Amino acid sequence: MKKRSIAALTTAAAVSAGTVFAVTGATAASSSDAVRAVQTASKGTSAKPYELDRERGHWEVTFADGTQKLVTLNGSKVTKTRRDDRDADVAQARTSLVAALRAAAPRAGNTQLTDADLDADDGQLVWQIGFANDTDVDVDARTGKVLRVDNDDD
Repeated sequence: MKKRSIAALTTAAAVSAGTVFAVTGATAASSSDAVRAVQTASKGTSAKPYELDRERGHWEVTFADGTQKLVTLNGSKVTKTRRDDRDADVAQARTSLVAALRAAAPRAGNTQLTDADLDADDGQLVWQIGFANDTDVDVDARTGKVLRVDNDDD
């Protein structure tokens, strides 16, 4: 019940400010602290916040440009700023996620897809695709070639 009310109040406050984002995580902090955290993190940036998580004693505010700011629980101070370079990685990927999934699926057998992620693995941009039977397939994001198939049969 608390999580829902914090999310509703925070989202309502954010929507009224022209911003929409999701709230997840534990909810011991007040909704006013959550709103303050988003406002504090938003100072000095034109990017729109779209996600708010309460994690390990701080708020994590994530912005559309890939920036993530850690803010104190009372929302008063940004303690750390991190940058997610996924936008640059996505721009470099010549193979789409759909093409990578089509290349990987036959290698995994008759099973369900569980996850897919674009990652710079040892300097090489790869789609890492996981399946329910513990098969992981890496597909080169530039060429579309399957680089590795790992079937973990522990």
